[in-house]
Amino acid sequence: MKLRFFKLPRKSSGPSLFPHSLFRWFVGQQVLTLALAFFGLYFVSLFWFSSRTEVSPEALEWGKYLILLTLGLAFVVTVAVSLFMGGRLVVPLGRLIEKTKRLREFPFEAESLTPAELAYDEPGEWYELERALNQLGTDLRQKTIRLSREKTELRAIMSAISEAVLAVDLERRPLFFNPQCALLFHLHGRADGQVHLQEIIRSPEIVSAYERALIQDELVRVEADLPLKDSPFPQSFQISIAPLRKKHNAEVYGAVGIFHDITDLKKTEQIRIDFVGNVSHELRTPVTSLKGYIEALNEDIKAGDLSRALEYGEILEKSVGRLALLVDDLLDLSSLESGAELSLTSVSPRELTESVIEQLSSQHHEIHLHYGVDSIQVDRARFEQVVRNLLHNAIRYVPQGGRIDVTWTTGENDMLVLKVKDNGPGIPPEHHERLFERFYRVDKARSRDVGGTGIGLALVKHIVQRHGGRVWVQSAPGKGSEFICEIPGSPL
Repeated sequence: MKLRFFKLPRKSSGPSLFPHSLFRWFVGQQVLTLALAFFGLYFVSLFWFSSRTEVSPEALEWGKYLILLTLGLAFVVTVAVSLFMGGRLVVPLGRLIEKTKRLREFPFEAESLTPAELAYDEPGEWYELERALNQLGTDLRQKTIRLSREKTELRAIMSAISEAVLAVDLERRPLFFNPQCALLFHLHGRADGQVHLQEIIRSPEIVSAYERALIQDELVRVEADLPLKDSPFPQSFQISIAPLRKKHNAEVYGAVGIFHDITDLKKTEQIRIDFVGNVSHELRTPVTSLKGYIEALNEDIKAGDLSRALEYGEILEKSVGRLALLVDDLLDLSSLESGAELSLTSVSPRELTESVIEQLSSQHHEIHLHYGVDSIQVDRARFEQVVRNLLHNAIRYVPQGGRIDVTWTTGENDMLVLKVKDNGPGIPPEHHERLFERFYRVDKARSRDVGGTGIGLALVKHIVQRHGGRVWVQSAPGKGSEFICEIPGSPL
C-alpha cells in the first residue's frame, strides 16, 4: 500500500540519519538476553545428558558437541534476526528525526509543496506517525508562509504611514516602531528593547498617556508639544494611544501610539485667527475715523459753522482712500489665491522699474539700479505690484538719505532674480518666516504710523509663486534688508 504525501524538501541528498545509540541498545539487549538464554539451555541440556546412565561416554561427547553446535547456530541466526529487526525498527525513527530537524530549516518561498511517495509500503505505527508529521510540516509551512506574508505587508504598511508609530511593552520598552518614528526620535542604530520610553520621548504628558493606556486598558488621546533636535521650535502632535491585547485571553501586553503632526495645522489656525483680528483692526481704523469726522461735520453743519468743512472733507477723503486701498489689496490677494490667469508678455526690467519709481515719492533716498537682464516673461501689471510694494516698503522704513539697490540678474538654472536691498534698520531673524503673511507687522505701532495696508508682502509672495518662483528675505538688525524674488526664465 502506498501513500501520497507532501514531502519536506531535504537539505542535502545524503543518507538519512541512523540512530546508532538506539540500535546498539536494542541489539545489545537482544544479544545479552539470547546469550544468557542459550547458555542456560546449554548447561541444562548438558546436565540432562550427563544424568543418563545408559548413554556411553562416546555418545555423551558427541551429544555435547551436537548441542553446542546447534545452540551456536541458533544463536547466530537469532542475532541476525535481531539485527534485521532492530534496523527495521530504528531506520524509520532516524528518518523521522531528520525530518523533524528540517521542519525549521526548509525554505518558505514556494506557495505549495510537490507531492512525493512515502518510503514505507505497509501501514502501522511508523506509517501513522510519519503521516502525522508530514501533515504537521505542511500546516507549519502554510502558517509560516502566511505569517511571513502578513509580516511583510505590515512592514510595508507601517513604512507607508506618514505618522510616527511607536509600540511599547509592559516594561515601557519598544516593541516596534516605523521608519518615521526612528527618524523623528533618532532611533536608528538603537535596537528594540534597549531603550526606555522616557529616554525616547522626554514629555511627561505623553509618557503618562502611555501609562494610562497600559494600566487602565483604554484608548487615550492627547495633544502635546515636543522639542526635537532637528527643529528650533517645538512641534505639536496629536497622539492616539491604544492598548495591545493577546488574542486568546485579551490580556494587555503593550500599547501602540500614533503621532500625528499638527504643527502646520496649528500654524494655519493661528494665521487665520491673526488674519481675522488684523483685518478687523485695519478696517476699524479708517471706519472709526470716517464715523468721527462725519459726526463732527454734521454737528458743524447743524450749528451753521462751515469753516472746517474743507478740512474734514480732506480727512474723510484720505480715510476713504486708505479703506479703498485695503479693499483693493484684499481683492487682489483673493484673485491670486483663486488661481486667476496671468497675462504673460515680454517686459523690459528697466522700463518696468523706472515706471514704478516715477510713481513713488523717493526724492529723499538714493536708488541705484542694476540690470543684468534685457527681457522677462511676466504679467506686467502683477510684477509692477511686486516692484512697487518692495520699493514702497524700503522707502517707508529706510531713513532719509538711505540707499536702495534694485538689481535684475540671472541666477542658477537660468532663474531670473530681482533683488531689492536697503541699508535700513533690518529685521530680526525670528520674523523672517512670518514676514510674508498678510497683516503681519514686525513693529505694529511704527508700521501703522508709516502707513500701508499690511498686505504688500503677502501680494509679493503670491504673485511670485503664481509665476512659478519664490521669495525670501535676508536681513539682520542694523544691517539692512534684502528681498529676493526668483522666477523661472521661461514661463510655466
